[in-house]
Amino acid sequence: MTTVLRFAVFLAALLVSGCVTNVVSEKASRFDDGTAAYDVGDYATAYRIWSELAREDDLAAMRNTAQLLRQGKGVARNPNEAFRLYREAAEKGLVTAMANVGEMYLAGEGTEKNPQAAAAWYARAAAAGLSIAQVKMAELYEQGIGVERDPTRARALLERAARNGYAPAQARLKAMGVSEIVEEEPAKSANTDQPWQGGGVTNAERAMRAPSSTPASPSSRPRMSLGDPMSQEVATRMSANDQAQMHAGFVAFAGQNKRLAFVTWQSVARRGNSEAQLRVGLMYEYGEGVGQDMIEAYRWLRLAANQNHPRAQSELSFVTAQLAPAERAIAESLVRTPTGDSTNAP
Repeated sequence: MTTVLRFAVFLAALLVSGCVTNVVSEKASRFDDGTAAYDVGDYATAYRIWSELAREDDLAAMRNTAQLLRQGKGVARNPNEAFRLYREAAEKGLVTAMANVGEMYLAGEGTEKNPQAAAAWYARAAAAGLSIAQVKMAELYEQGIGVERDPTRARALLERAARNGYAPAQARLKAMGVSEIVEEEPAKSANTDQPWQGGGVTNAERAMRAPSSTPASPSSRPRMSLGDPMSQEVATRMSANDQAQMHAGFVAFAGQNKRLAFVTWQSVARRGNSEAQLRVGLMYEYGEGVGQDMIEAYRWLRLAANQNHPRAQSELSFVTAQLAPAERAIAESLVRTPTGDSTNAP
């Protein structure tokens, strides 16, 4: 690559980075306006703002719009549309929406009652570290609803939520005779009966703000550094636009803006670029720039492996070993779900 071409790629990367940052800032301001309206009881205005953002692929806004539709606040009650929006946000990675989908499948609200599907979605949210989903999944294992009855696994889920400081799980364990619970992490809970209050605008930020578990430490194998540059061979096979965006991601990552690196690489991954898919999968696996989500990690690593990326298969094998059967099933279903293209990217 000539010096002039390298400079052109670097300049394009900076322009892309600045553009993404401006979009994020503008959408965040609008989202916060919706939150302010909701907080003072102006649900109609909150619905108008959030529904507009939802149409722009903002996952938190999708969930908030669904919540208002489900409750009939500021808009006519419409559980079917609420379920559709919850499901879309959940499929794209918003952990709290996964719990909402599980809840609606379990109740048969806005969709047909399906305990197995409910268990699969609760399992995914629980695996991502959402304490309320861990407690609900424990109940399903205790009662054998949607899954085979498994008191041992139920107890393990309660203990995990309790160690994260989740009070309902701690109370359940104390009622079972567990007198001492050592908290290892801050509480990772969310009120799934209320709109998302975190503010934000992009798929990456939605997933990043969602509660997540402590990143796994695969000490038995060398970790690929996300900041490692692409090989010259890989880079020359990319389009100029993909090269520019990948380099923009490297610039952001080197500057410790891992969230921006995730957003940038994800937009390239959605176009089918296997190198970007690998890096997005690893960011989900490591919990860097986005909340750790081993199911999403599986999805993107599988997509890269399907294109014979040399590193993806070994990473995929490690992630696969971390997932329960129900989680692998939902991960495979996501692999078959279109990831979108640049028009849907943040």
